[in-house]
Amino acid sequence: MGGCGAWLEMTQKNKPQSNTLAAGAMTLLTSGMMVGSTIFNMDLRYQAWTFDHSEGTVLAVSIIFYVAAVVGTLAGYLLVDRYEKKPLSKVYMVLAVVACVLLVAKPDHIIVVAFARVLLGLAHGMAYLIFPIHGGETSIKELRGMNMAGISYCLMIGALTFGSISPGATFGWMDPNRLMGILGLVFAILGGLLAQFLTYESPVFLLQRGRDAEAVTSMMKLRNESTETWDIRNDLTEFKTMLTEDELGSRSILKDGNIRPLVLISLCKIASVLSFNMALNLVRLRLLDQLFGMEQYSMAAVVILLFRIVMGTTILFIIDRFGRRATMVTSTVGSGFILVVLGTIYLANYSFNRDVGIAIMLAYEIVASAGITFVPDVYSSEAFSTKKKAASIGVVNTVENLLQILITCIVFSWDFVSTYRYGGVMMTFGIPLIVLAVIFYMFLPETTKMTIRQSRNEFAKRGEIVFGGTKKPMNNLNE
Repeated sequence: MGGCGAWLEMTQKNKPQSNTLAAGAMTLLTSGMMVGSTIFNMDLRYQAWTFDHSEGTVLAVSIIFYVAAVVGTLAGYLLVDRYEKKPLSKVYMVLAVVACVLLVAKPDHIIVVAFARVLLGLAHGMAYLIFPIHGGETSIKELRGMNMAGISYCLMIGALTFGSISPGATFGWMDPNRLMGILGLVFAILGGLLAQFLTYESPVFLLQRGRDAEAVTSMMKLRNESTETWDIRNDLTEFKTMLTEDELGSRSILKDGNIRPLVLISLCKIASVLSFNMALNLVRLRLLDQLFGMEQYSMAAVVILLFRIVMGTTILFIIDRFGRRATMVTSTVGSGFILVVLGTIYLANYSFNRDVGIAIMLAYEIVASAGITFVPDVYSSEAFSTKKKAASIGVVNTVENLLQILITCIVFSWDFVSTYRYGGVMMTFGIPLIVLAVIFYMFLPETTKMTIRQSRNEFAKRGEIVFGGTKKPMNNLNE
């Protein structure tokens, strides 16, 4: 109990570090519902805004969220190194609020829905880039994994929430867009209020601008300290050393050993999309409903939501203890293996027991929520130097968004009621996941409990090489 008690005491003492990310978390909860409305939406044709419109028009409005997210990512890249985080958080919170108001007012008008999706896409793109930068620089190394895994946790809960409410459109019980707007308003307004009083600037951002006294004050607030402790002085020295080293490098994301982390994190993002995309999601929803005998009213999304909440919460608490690499490899290979097994069964037209089928599908949810969607965001906050971080995260997030657009465009018109496509879909995503798991096992570094300077050195394999966060950096830290 001593270890657990010490951990709880540490998390409570460092609570300001998660509080300072509230605006980003609430924005991603809201935009996560919009993600769900695109790739986790089995009742699209029953929603009023799609009536009397061509399939191409509905597809265009559906993917416009991801297109806007790419633009929002570019905007975040241009702004994040120029302005403090509090005013930036207000920008994407306002975008989210306006989008939600539009959805509440006119959820059945396609032009209004399209405009709302554009605004929320812009907010999503900005928050998805700024969150890992800000969080990585404000979190202590013992809690950075938990705080950064919260990015995908918020997105996943948002997406599954929409998946749970969208079947209501089938029987005209509710308009999912309106309900999404109401929930989004609650999240956005709450996030805006929390951000106003709880957002503290990144010490790295302040040190870059020569505002050392403000950096010390920010560190004291983030760590709940009344004085400048040894740990704060030590970490500030580490930050200064990191910034000095980074200033010697180029801004190009293709130089100074940055290609390796750029490729690895991009592959991690690709694995995340392969495990959670429109084609695979609709197969899983239909299959679970068939196995549960709930084909009139879908309960699959509710079941998946419950499993993901429980497993996701567990991962948040253990990711800083059991590590990034092992979690990512296990989750990726497990997800791929289950998909290949199911795909083989369907391609071979084998039959299997209903209870066995349910067990396999729920096992997939457990394994897939054990790291493949969480770890890439943690690595994004750790892998890149300060000069290249915004551009590099922007690139990997753009890869993720473009892949979601590609898959959605390919399968949008497919009929997922029939099972004849199930085997091919699961094999298409399962085999690459197994290949990626091998790559991750061979090349991903373990960065648990490392400083962000140690982490970016470990990814680039240059300078000092550190293992497990146990080796002290070679600089003049206070002894």
